[in-house]
Amino acid sequence: MGLESSKILNPNEILNKAIDKNLTDFYVGYSGGKDSGIALDIVAKNYPDNFKGVLFINTGIATNATINFVNDYCKQKSYPLFIIKPEQVTKKNGEIYSYENLVIKYGFPKSAFHTSTMFHLKYFPMRKFVNDRIRDGEKPCIISGVRKFESKRRIQKFNEYLYNDHKLWFCSPIFYKSNDWVMRYFIENDIKRSPVYNTLHLSGDCLCGAFAKKEELKLLQMFHPEVFTEIKRLESMIKKYGTQTAQKYNTWGNHLTATTTEVEQQDTLESFICSDCILDNGLTNQDNKKFMDDLNDVEKKIETITKKKLIAK
Repeated sequence: MGLESSKILNPNEILNKAIDKNLTDFYVGYSGGKDSGIALDIVAKNYPDNFKGVLFINTGIATNATINFVNDYCKQKSYPLFIIKPEQVTKKNGEIYSYENLVIKYGFPKSAFHTSTMFHLKYFPMRKFVNDRIRDGEKPCIISGVRKFESKRRIQKFNEYLYNDHKLWFCSPIFYKSNDWVMRYFIENDIKRSPVYNTLHLSGDCLCGAFAKKEELKLLQMFHPEVFTEIKRLESMIKKYGTQTAQKYNTWGNHLTATTTEVEQQDTLESFICSDCILDNGLTNQDNKKFMDDLNDVEKKIETITKKKLIAK
């Protein structure tokens, strides 16, 4: 679709484009992360008549901390919360979508299979949710926190702020916003995010493992043991009931080495990831300097924004 791709639009202009297409019922897809939290804040504040609630997908492989955070945050803000699951979708042959069924049939997802995994765990449940809303007479649109310039992959992959797949429409109000803008908005508007960012540096809503590094399994064991235990259970399920394909991909994460048993034998996180540590990896002085400069730059930005808020008060 060629929706004025060359023109840089602000969040309200993008959301108005959705309304112009008669998409009047906004459901914000929320992961507990920074970007989706900002999109949620913008819609709730500026489009109260269109804002119908928060849409959270419980993929079946999320941390309890993330699920609890989303529930508590929506309750605190009085946001209507809709939790959907892949298990709510059934194939024509009667097979139910779920992370467990996916793993037993295909093994643990790797990066090459991320898209198909996303369809199983997120896209199909969203499509069912939207179809149900349409049957109820609504004109729904899923609001996303996707940004074009968030990463090189996003620049190449995402070209439109308003996208549809038949009846399923997505709108990304902060599509053109930079990392600096996101940082400022996040701080100035006191946006909250899942506490899992403090342990895994991601929202924790979907730990399918497609892009996970081997050290993340140790982090799960230490900070989110319920997910680690579930992965261990699924390893056992693959051994007993998995297809031949699943047997080939019987370890969680985007690697083929570390099992939960091997991770349990590691006494500390340091012994598990020290070879990958940025301070012990034989980096040049120039690389170390760049790392410290970037860190200092972030701290300066936070300090400047905090001062501006104090002056404004």
